[in-house]
Amino acid sequence: MLVGFDDDLAGEATRLSKRIRGLLTGIHPTLERVLGPRVTHRAVLEILSRCGGPTGIRTAGRRKVAVVATTHAPRMGEKLVADIWTALDEQTVTVPGTTAADTVLPRLADNLKTVLQQRSQVATEVEEILDAHPLARVLT
Repeated sequence: MLVGFDDDLAGEATRLSKRIRGLLTGIHPTLERVLGPRVTHRAVLEILSRCGGPTGIRTAGRRKVAVVATTHAPRMGEKLVADIWTALDEQTVTVPGTTAADTVLPRLADNLKTVLQQRSQVATEVEEILDAHPLARVLT
């Protein structure tokens, strides 16, 4: 049952990450190229959750985004922020719906964080069940 539930959560995580990437592609393709491949990383999710899309990120400012990024990704935080700002500067056109994306993206990021946290909890529970099984050493 737990493995089946984890499969459902995996599908939901995939759906949410594709939704985030699709939304970013529609409003700011260069930003999607930076954040999209890392969309499930804790630092990226925190930036999206706290700032929203390109408008919200720029409004928050480089310093605030850097604090969030380096807190959740000490090794790649500074490079991530530099890449984000390069992407923000590359696009000169503001696409209709960009402001609405600043409202939607934090909600999607929060939902994805919740689903990923649930998957982690389920994995821990499955490991505990397996460890408690009398044949655990044979099975592993």
